[in-house]
Amino acid sequence: MQNPPGVAGEDWLIKASPRMARPDAAACPTHRRIAMRPQLVAEPAVPFLSTPYEEFGFGPLFAALDRVEHGGRSVEQVREELRNTRGPFRGRGAPVHPVHLAWTAHALERYVAARVREQAAAAEAGLPPTLAIGQPWTWRTRRLDAPDPRGARQYEHTLWGRMYTSADGAVRDLWLPSLGRAKTSRPGAELGAVARVMAHGAPTPRRRARDEPPTGATDTSRSPALVRVFDVGCADGSVEPLLGAAPSFGEGPVEARKRFEGDAVPAFLSIATATGTRPGESCVDCKAIAGCTDLKRTPSLWGGRRPPVARKRRSVSAWDLRLYAECPAQYHLVRRLHLNDLSGENEGARRGRFVDSWLDAHHGEQPVRGCRDRAAPNPDVLRSETELDEASAREATGMLAGHRLLCPLDGLGADERVLVQHRVTAYVPELDVVVLAVPDLVYTHRGRWVWRETKTSSRPLWERDSLLRTYPQLALGVLLFHAGALGDDPRRSWVELEHLREGHGESRLERIDPGRAEIVDEARHVIAGLAQPLLEDTTYEPRAGRHCHGCLARTWCRPGSAYATDHPLPHGPGAFSSADGSEPSAELTPRGGISSND
Repeated sequence: MQNPPGVAGEDWLIKASPRMARPDAAACPTHRRIAMRPQLVAEPAVPFLSTPYEEFGFGPLFAALDRVEHGGRSVEQVREELRNTRGPFRGRGAPVHPVHLAWTAHALERYVAARVREQAAAAEAGLPPTLAIGQPWTWRTRRLDAPDPRGARQYEHTLWGRMYTSADGAVRDLWLPSLGRAKTSRPGAELGAVARVMAHGAPTPRRRARDEPPTGATDTSRSPALVRVFDVGCADGSVEPLLGAAPSFGEGPVEARKRFEGDAVPAFLSIATATGTRPGESCVDCKAIAGCTDLKRTPSLWGGRRPPVARKRRSVSAWDLRLYAECPAQYHLVRRLHLNDLSGENEGARRGRFVDSWLDAHHGEQPVRGCRDRAAPNPDVLRSETELDEASAREATGMLAGHRLLCPLDGLGADERVLVQHRVTAYVPELDVVVLAVPDLVYTHRGRWVWRETKTSSRPLWERDSLLRTYPQLALGVLLFHAGALGDDPRRSWVELEHLREGHGESRLERIDPGRAEIVDEARHVIAGLAQPLLEDTTYEPRAGRHCHGCLARTWCRPGSAYATDHPLPHGPGAFSSADGSEPSAELTPRGGISSND
């Protein structure tokens, strides 16, 4: 298969991890295809750039576990080392943020305790103990003389996680850490890939990403009799068996091969041969970004300056900017590392999320239908079907009743376009930044593109406050319209804010014209004021405030914990909300501790 523009190198080696087999409708097909081919590189070459802090959430934890499982140190000794660390705890790479170190100490203790409990249960079941291995398992085929139909001459399948084996090699265990609670299931294709490597792989020395593997196949002459997979929650120490612990799961090499061929192979073949592009988060790590013509270039989108120290490519969204403005540490810990203390959502956030999901479901129906003739859900029924309390259910019903008068789909022509939660992506080349936005609704009306954001709030809009400053996602929408990232003519576009409140007549619709020069200038000023400090920051210092009550990393942050203790919130629904009184939509909400690496 021909390399896409902006990519050079050989594509004869296909290297796949189980994570690649996960279904991902938002991922770019071309990015996924070339990501499986490690010998392909970006052209022109991209220099290696460091980050001010470690950005792999599990990196320090794995280094700590190595000290316990391979170095013979006690958990308390390693915790003390974590407390005293002021540099790269892993011995190389970027330093680790102090709150990240505190999370690592917490996760280490819970992980080791979970292993002790599981090993005791295994002993009661008559299974031998398992010990950590020094080299990860890899399953590799022999190199062919001629390429196969996919252009490959060799395949290599790897594993990620903590790997253990019994002394006689009869039992192999894989522990997959999750940042929050343990997952109760993973996609069948992912587990199929895991099972095959565990059953037929062999310990393999690590090598640099682009080094060629040996030509021969992995020696699998000593396959285990039993493979088991566990998911462990780093926040609470919970453990869930995923493979090898129930009759419905294959437990040996034969079953592993069937699972791989039935579930994983179709997924890998689809990814390895995929074509087409889909701009989005994939652009951040894509080798082909220089030659991609479907990614909209928006130079000087907000007039930002290149940071003094070059950084690797990253993404920026409106929620990133708002979260950073509240607390730089929260941005790094929640948005970049995805830490999650399982504190859950407050009533206001649950209410806002329900309203969002109700609107998304109905606006996405085909054929398109407005909401004016839809009945808002009954509060009593809503309480029985959701986690909302009585007050929040009543408020949600009132907000949806207010939306019926503001719904833009009423009377919309059948030939108009309606896009729900549509991702708009742009690239700022001089900053090497991918801009991501997901408006609640994008639709056309007589040739005009309209970008609508819907916000739920217990407080009214203040006339004296700038809408663009209060809701930066509106400012970002103005700039993306002006740069041509959506639609062809900003003079024929609108950005709308639908502000929903409970009371009759309290909801409002505000329109912003992205074709007016003064509006564009204000939007640039707003986004530049938020983005420039974020792009230049190298310390991510905590900034305590009311937002600490809703921070998913507060458990491990001393300033945040102290503030929350000294400034308790009043009880009741909606006690905590974002700075503008609204609840974040799906695009603005932190990802709940789900990392691309877990």
